[in-house]
Amino acid sequence: MNPKTNSGALVHFLTFVTLGTLLAAPSGGQELRAKVQGIITDTSGGVLVGASITLRNVNTGVEAHRLANEAGQYIFDFVSPGTYTLTIEMPGFSTFVQEKVLVQTRGDITVNAALQVRTVSETVVVHESPVAVKFNTSTMELTLDTKMANELPIVHRNPFLLATLNPAVIVRSSTEQSPYHHWAASQLDVGGNTSTKNDILVDGVPQLVGGKGTYVPPMDAVSEVSIQQNSVDAEFGHSAGGIVAVQMKSGTNEYHGTAYYFGRNPALNAVADHTRRTPNQIRNHVWGFTSGNPIVRKKVFNFVSYEAQNVREPRTMTATLPTDREREGDFSQTFNSRGELRRIYDPWTTKLDPQTNTASREPFPNNIIPAARIDPTARLFLKDIWKPNGLGDNITGANNFRFTYPQKFEYWNLSDRVDWVVSNKWTVFGRISRFHTVQSDPNFTGSPAQQLAGSNRHTIQLSGDTVWTINPTTVFNIRG
Repeated sequence: MNPKTNSGALVHFLTFVTLGTLLAAPSGGQELRAKVQGIITDTSGGVLVGASITLRNVNTGVEAHRLANEAGQYIFDFVSPGTYTLTIEMPGFSTFVQEKVLVQTRGDITVNAALQVRTVSETVVVHESPVAVKFNTSTMELTLDTKMANELPIVHRNPFLLATLNPAVIVRSSTEQSPYHHWAASQLDVGGNTSTKNDILVDGVPQLVGGKGTYVPPMDAVSEVSIQQNSVDAEFGHSAGGIVAVQMKSGTNEYHGTAYYFGRNPALNAVADHTRRTPNQIRNHVWGFTSGNPIVRKKVFNFVSYEAQNVREPRTMTATLPTDREREGDFSQTFNSRGELRRIYDPWTTKLDPQTNTASREPFPNNIIPAARIDPTARLFLKDIWKPNGLGDNITGANNFRFTYPQKFEYWNLSDRVDWVVSNKWTVFGRISRFHTVQSDPNFTGSPAQQLAGSNRHTIQLSGDTVWTINPTTVFNIRG
């Protein structure tokens, strides 16, 4: 009696062709990308037309280039989250360098620059990070960056629950919070009663089938978590709740990685039950690694992550089982809640009164069922029914069996993402992710009659995205 369930698959395709000037490009389909923009002037306030702007990703070394238009404006659209350096150059003026430009999911960064007339070769470097101010949305939003996502002491190892750092978010799932459970991501109230009505995204890919989540990334593979409250932008119009978007990490120009282990063994703990000194059943072993590297420097990058958990959580089974006397048909010591004998009636003595349309029966003598009257099938069944291990809660003997046992979860999670910068106008990413979970309960009674719980929870997910900037007024984006 071990029900098995497998999580379903979700295929979601989005295609966007964006028309219009880049300075006012609609945001449809750009959930995971941001923009960096600004105006370039001289120190007297005059706009500088044709200034050269370079946006360089610090981690990957990939650069994008723009020229200031007739209004001195520039914009980098479809910018992937990360840390950037912005360099502005204009003949006859000193070079302007803005460092530590932190671009977050769906961010809108404005970096304005006033260039000085150059008398000698010089560069003005700004080390302080620019302030991100969004002028194009009414959405209330909180974004958690890589440092917060990776360094906060989160025991449950579920990145979706980082959303609770937003004061407007409440978790409705009190028990299923680990990554191998499937309700935590959807059972969030985001700025109101939105449980199971939210939109959950990983790299822009929807993650819900009905009310359950499909894939949960390892914590160390997450770069950002973004939480949006209503009113959300029109691109998320198919959601009746909030938006929780998780962005996974990409590889960089350098080789880097992590390895970790988290363990909990009660043998090393203080005694939890000082009265009975009952052994603690909790076991928790979590281990994993991440590795990011270039495949082709400044062109193709890879990031792989793996996490496994071996968890034992205590569960208690409570039942009311027949005593040794009752197994032999002797109910002379079986009482109801009032302390009265709980009568066992002989069905063969049934009498029907046609006048009142009622029936009556006679109790067995001494409240004992004769051995010959016990059905042979019932005797066979009783051999599989284990015996009580206690006296029960009261005179009725209710709940005379209690047993605490370890429920086991064996889980692993593997994900690999490849990013390809085809050109300054064309980028592609693809990801394959899989997790495998087996939940099982031990047969601690040794009986085939014990009802066992358990499930197999396996997911494989393929996702990809490409963005092609055809010309300054047309952008093609497809995600699947």
